[in-house]
Amino acid sequence: MKNKTKILLLVVVLFLVVTLSGCNTDHYTSSLDTEGGFGWVQWIVSQIANLIFIVSSAAGGYYVVGLITITVLIRVLGWPIYSKSNAMSANMTMAQPDIAQLQEKYRGKTDPASQRAQQQEMMAIYKEYGINPFGCLLPLLQMPIFIAMYQTVRRIPLTDRFTENLNFNFLWFNFAEEPLPPWYSPANLGHNWTFIALALIVGLTMYFYQRYAMKKPEQLQNKKYRTAQQAQSEKTMKYMSYFMVFMLTAIAFTNLGIAFYWIIGNLFQFLQTYINRKQTVARLEERKKTI
Repeated sequence: MKNKTKILLLVVVLFLVVTLSGCNTDHYTSSLDTEGGFGWVQWIVSQIANLIFIVSSAAGGYYVVGLITITVLIRVLGWPIYSKSNAMSANMTMAQPDIAQLQEKYRGKTDPASQRAQQQEMMAIYKEYGINPFGCLLPLLQMPIFIAMYQTVRRIPLTDRFTENLNFNFLWFNFAEEPLPPWYSPANLGHNWTFIALALIVGLTMYFYQRYAMKKPEQLQNKKYRTAQQAQSEKTMKYMSYFMVFMLTAIAFTNLGIAFYWIIGNLFQFLQTYINRKQTVARLEERKKTI
């Protein structure tokens, strides 16, 4: 159940990423002043854009400062949701022996009375370990913000208020530029090298984060209760994760701001996952002492 839920969540995220990448959404490649898109998302977009403008202006007009600050702020605000989701996964790990015992108890019993009893006992286990069956949906609460942030960063270089008042240069990068197609043309490589470099960094940071995230500590693994179906689900999820790395790397090439935003987010996720794992393992060890 847990692995199926993870795959479902990943499919939803992939769908949202494809949607926000600009397919059939002309307003994604137009000024922030242009009407279009979902009203409530556009309201969030305007608020994020205003915050970036305010922070950038306060930092001497440097756009990159506003971009970094708001990216980190959004990640920090989403930390409680991330931590709650991780805690739910850890609780599920602790509950696996009881769940396996319950499944064995009702193996082969398909009559309505047994099914109801199994469901009631399962809910009792969930309650004991603090598991919410709908807790896996928590990460989706962050998606409107992430979609709005993507759209904001993509559209800012197309908006006069920003380009006329902010400095889009940072080191060798000009966040107001666009890549020249085709990217592989020798004549365009001199202009496109910054786009290629940041896109590759996006891909590398995402790839290594995915590997780190999937390589869980011993305390967070359920090897003893791992079924063939779970192993297959994990393998499928792994392939889908790597496909997402490839897809987001390709999207990152289209906009330096998007690439920089994802690099910051990936590095923050490394830190976030490291800290949460330390906390989760400590809680698991403490709980084991009380059992």
